[in-house]
Amino acid sequence: MKPVGLQLYTLRKPFAEDPIGTLERIKATSYDEVEFAAPLEMDFVPLAARMSEIALDCPSVHIGLADMTDRPERVLEVAKTLGCRFIVMPFVDPNTADWPSVVGQIETFARRAAGEGFTTCYHHHHFEFDTSKGTRPFDILLTADPDLVFFELDVYWLKTGGEDPVAMIDRLAGRVKLLHLKDALPDGAMTDVGAGTLDFPAIIAAGRAAGVEHFFVEHDVPPKPYWPSVETSAKYLRTLD
Repeated sequence: MKPVGLQLYTLRKPFAEDPIGTLERIKATSYDEVEFAAPLEMDFVPLAARMSEIALDCPSVHIGLADMTDRPERVLEVAKTLGCRFIVMPFVDPNTADWPSVVGQIETFARRAAGEGFTTCYHHHHFEFDTSKGTRPFDILLTADPDLVFFELDVYWLKTGGEDPVAMIDRLAGRVKLLHLKDALPDGAMTDVGAGTLDFPAIIAAGRAAGVEHFFVEHDVPPKPYWPSVETSAKYLRTLD
């Protein structure tokens, strides 16, 4: 499989200690791309320069909803510096979220970002599929303007939320642009890609058919020293067509 990307949240601790060294090792580990997740206060210019030198692409960046709303100029500046094409809203607190308002805020930012050449996506977890309050938050999110708001599906959280990853990818064909790859053990614990129960050949085939443009490995809680996890996932994905 090529290209293979990595969501930097997986290596947040090594990255915080040595950003450039971490990016260099990601490239040496055979990853082609990274998806950024870092504070907007960072100086991204030297990071972008080094990624350009080692041919490590950065098609996407995770940005919180508050920053999209309060600091859109800085968000767009960072995305341009990194060479991104996608800006992804990664998380909202399900205990306080007013989902129709979330949709409106994302649409407002997405409209502005589209004018600068960026595509805006929403990245979900499992709680968007909770039915305890009636309408599922995910179904409210789907009411967002389909020409403005797209999705980064996470196959682990789909499975955890009671959804079939392949079926959801098929359902959102044309609207799912990015995919997070992480695996699940029989007890539901997160694990390295290829070490669990998910059918990744079928997931990747469905993604390609649905128009997914980038696939990112992610592990929210990789065991120390972190690197063996990302190496294992990359090695497995390289065995796939």
